[in-house]
Amino acid sequence: MVRIVTVVRVTFLVIFLCTSLVISWTSVIALIALLGSLFGLKDNVQNSKDTHFDSKKNLLKGKPKTELEDVSPEVLQKIHKDVYDLVTYDAENTDSVLDFEVIKQNTECIFAKRAKVWGSPSWRDELTLEENVYRSVPTFLKFVNLCPVLGLDGFVYRLPGGTFGTDVQTFGQAVRRTLTVLSNHDPRGQHCMDQTYIGQKGWVFEFNGVTCFITTFAPFYPENSSRYGFESNDCYIFLQPEVSFAQHDLGPDSPHTNWIDPKTMRDRIRVAYANSGREYLIRDTVYYPMSHDVVKPIGRDDEIVKWWIKDDDKNWSRT
Repeated sequence: MVRIVTVVRVTFLVIFLCTSLVISWTSVIALIALLGSLFGLKDNVQNSKDTHFDSKKNLLKGKPKTELEDVSPEVLQKIHKDVYDLVTYDAENTDSVLDFEVIKQNTECIFAKRAKVWGSPSWRDELTLEENVYRSVPTFLKFVNLCPVLGLDGFVYRLPGGTFGTDVQTFGQAVRRTLTVLSNHDPRGQHCMDQTYIGQKGWVFEFNGVTCFITTFAPFYPENSSRYGFESNDCYIFLQPEVSFAQHDLGPDSPHTNWIDPKTMRDRIRVAYANSGREYLIRDTVYYPMSHDVVKPIGRDDEIVKWWIKDDDKNWSRT
C-alpha cells in the first residue's frame, strides 16, 4: 500500500514540474492533484495503519438492540431444529420398542401385531426412574401430538424387571412414579396424577389434552394372566391414546359378550383371550374406575392393586 501511494505522489510531482514552467489550467490541476496525493492519501494510509494496529479491539462491544421478533424466521427455524434434535430421539427403534415386540406379536389383541408403537429411550442404570422417564418427555409430547395424524397406537416404557418386576406392589409403585413424571410435565397443566379421585370413576390419564388407556406387563404375571409377558424379563407400561381405539373402529364398551358367535371386535378379542387360557375380568357395567385395570392383580379375582397410592400410605385392600 505504501509503495502505491509513493508511486502516485511521484507521478503527480513529475506532472506538476513538467507543467509548472508555464502557468496554465494544466499546471493548476497538476498542483491540486499533487496536494491531494500528499494530504488525502496520507490520511488513508494512516487509517489503514490504525485498522491494522487496532485489530485487537472488541468489535462486539455494546449490546444489540434487536428483539426476538426481529430475528429472521430462517434463523429461528434453525435454532428450533437444533433444540428439537437435541431433546428427541428415534422413538420407533428404541430398546423398549424392540423388546416389547415379543408381547406385541403374541398377545391376543387383534390389533397388536400391526400396531405402530413408539417407546422410551434406552434405560440408564446411573439415573433414577424419574430421571430416565424425564428424558422421554419431549418425545412423548411429540407422540401425543402426532398420534392422530400418523395413526400411532401406543407409547411403551420399559423398566428393568430385576428392579421393578419382583412383585406386584413394587411394580405398582414404579407405574405410579412413571406416570407422575409425565403428569408433572403436562404442557396443559392438568397434572392428572395430582387428582384426589384416581381410584374412582371419572379419572383418566391425560397428557397435553390426549387421554390414554394404560396396560402393563411384568415378569411375575403367570401364563394364564392377560398381562403375561411371554418370558420377557422386563416390565412394560403401554399408553394407548383413546383416539387409536376410534381409528380402529373398536366401538363402545359393553359388559355383554357373544362367546358362541362373536360379532364385534370386542367379542373376538375377549374370545381370543379366553381360548388362550388368559381370560380377563369383564365387569357387569361399563362404569367403573379405569385405574383399577392399570396394574392388574396376579389372579383375576384377587384384590385390586392400588398402585396410585404412595408406598408410605398404601393399603392394598379392595376399595
